[in-house]
Amino acid sequence: MHSFYRPLPVALLPLAAAIITNNSWSAEDRRITEEVVVSASPLNQSVSDNPHPVSVLSGDALQRQASATLGATLQGQVGVSSASFGPGVGSPVIRGQSANRVKVMQDNLDTLDAANASGDHANAVEPLLADGIEILRGPQTLRFGSGAIGGVINIIDSRVPRSLPQQFSGAIETRHSSSSDESASVIRLDGAIGQFGWHMDGLYRDSNDIEIPGRADGEADPELTSDGYIANSDSLSTAGSAGGSWIGQRGFIGASVNYSENLYGIPPRSEEDAEYVQIAMRQTRYDVKGELGSPLPGFELARLRLGYVDYQHTELEDGDPGTVFASQAAEGRIELLHNPFAGWQGVVGIQWLDRDFGAIGEEAFIPQSDITSVGVFAIEGRSFGNLALELGARAEYQDIDPQQQKSVDHSTSSLFAAGQYRLSENQRLNLSLNRAQRAPSIEELYSDGAHLATSSVDLGNAALDPETSVNWEIGYRYQGAVELEVNAFYNDISDFIYKSNSAMIDTESGLPIYVYTQQGAVFKGLEAQLGVPVTEAWELRLFADTVRAELDDGADVPRITPRRIGAEVNYTTDQWQAGLRATRASRQDHPGDNELPTAGWTRVDAHLTWHLQEITVFANAGNLLDEDIRNASSYLRDVAPEAGRNLTLGARYRF
Repeated sequence: MHSFYRPLPVALLPLAAAIITNNSWSAEDRRITEEVVVSASPLNQSVSDNPHPVSVLSGDALQRQASATLGATLQGQVGVSSASFGPGVGSPVIRGQSANRVKVMQDNLDTLDAANASGDHANAVEPLLADGIEILRGPQTLRFGSGAIGGVINIIDSRVPRSLPQQFSGAIETRHSSSSDESASVIRLDGAIGQFGWHMDGLYRDSNDIEIPGRADGEADPELTSDGYIANSDSLSTAGSAGGSWIGQRGFIGASVNYSENLYGIPPRSEEDAEYVQIAMRQTRYDVKGELGSPLPGFELARLRLGYVDYQHTELEDGDPGTVFASQAAEGRIELLHNPFAGWQGVVGIQWLDRDFGAIGEEAFIPQSDITSVGVFAIEGRSFGNLALELGARAEYQDIDPQQQKSVDHSTSSLFAAGQYRLSENQRLNLSLNRAQRAPSIEELYSDGAHLATSSVDLGNAALDPETSVNWEIGYRYQGAVELEVNAFYNDISDFIYKSNSAMIDTESGLPIYVYTQQGAVFKGLEAQLGVPVTEAWELRLFADTVRAELDDGADVPRITPRRIGAEVNYTTDQWQAGLRATRASRQDHPGDNELPTAGWTRVDAHLTWHLQEITVFANAGNLLDEDIRNASSYLRDVAPEAGRNLTLGARYRF
């Protein structure tokens, strides 16, 4: 076996087998959570019946892990890390892929923000306001388009209610974190008037510069960067939503509006930087959502999803407005779930996008452009005894028309086949093969100029071809006396597009030059999770993941998460929850051309929660060892490490 695979704790497998065989705690003895239906699955599959590797973060676990950014919230999940650009930005990375390869969605529709255009742009989502977060690892292009070639993060909310609340209810939460002096408060209200269900929520968050162990750049020279904190890392956020639905016997139709503002700083490369950059973002989002039973002969359900987003952010240079990124985008999807036919049940759909996006100002390195796309897809499933088979296909067309430049269009297609075999009532064996394509994005095609916020000159290439990914995956899942999940994947990508450090300096700006280029690449990896009940109240969880990404010329794909392994002990009763978690990340010796390696680190976290009827009091302790943690996937790992030792105290009241 290749040395890449050996460091993973494959020894978990015989251990798990012994536990499965001999463990005295039956499934009935354990507090097994109710099976969760994955909303991002068009066939309404549960987690265990889904042939894709999927996990759901919700309830107390979500409220415990929720952070200011989406990447920071999810980076403890197997196969997921964060591409941070300082504390104000944390984009999720799935199996080494991020940005235009990982689609972040708000309730099954694209967030339509500018997060993918540059590493310094934050996702316009608020984890503290989410009901749940679904993580689908691996290609999901069939239903959601070419931007989901690496995976999907789906933020589940109740802005548009699907069912009538039984009574008026709400929740108020406030928390404070020590490392950044962050204070955050949220409120949520739900109710109904006759057949009309409604929802309201709001958030306020304020934080100062984040505290770290030692110097920001890790060196001892006091003339370089800040000592004991990350300069210009403060932030201020507000958000609010209101929505409602008319709910009848055959379905519902509803709408919502959300407004959010976010002001956050970009850590400087050194204290000698001429200007401090902050990003002032504001967004208004309108959503329409509906479902109708028996809409047409032969169909049992129709789904409608529409969204319109007016987004803008301004890069402030020492408080003065600089480059402005603006986007007005509308996206929609219609799906029809047909009645069973010859044993097959599935969905057909159409998805479209119309977007006006670009940068304005002296450093406008992305031209103002009209972007349109349309895709049609079909996904079918059928069971043959213990074997469940799923097939799918999608065809998509994209056109980008930039001002004062020649337009470019691409046609892409994706095919998918997966099978799940039930070895027993508690065991599933999954196998999938996916051929997916992704059209290049506007920044990859047309970037041309200096970008002060990233301290780089970005150069696109209008001649880029679509990526073609051939991904196979095999997985095993056991849910019974213990819970075990193991997945192995191999992803061969032709014409892989990446942002390469050219090692050249722009003579006019003095900034390093990064060039979008493409060649073949291979991503391969393993993921494993094992949950073992020790007693009725105590549980041990072991986890590990690793991914290796190489280009065809033998070079390394940059900013790839190193191998990680960890253990977690949890204690749960009706009133108390407590846990201790330790994660070890290896040194990243494959950083990519002209990039620096990243040292390994050990992170220890703990949590304690007390429930008393409607009141919940919680304490979360992060990085208890006060480690200097620099994530290999972070763009600013050399000057912006993770927070040092941190204590978060909070309380939540439900009524």
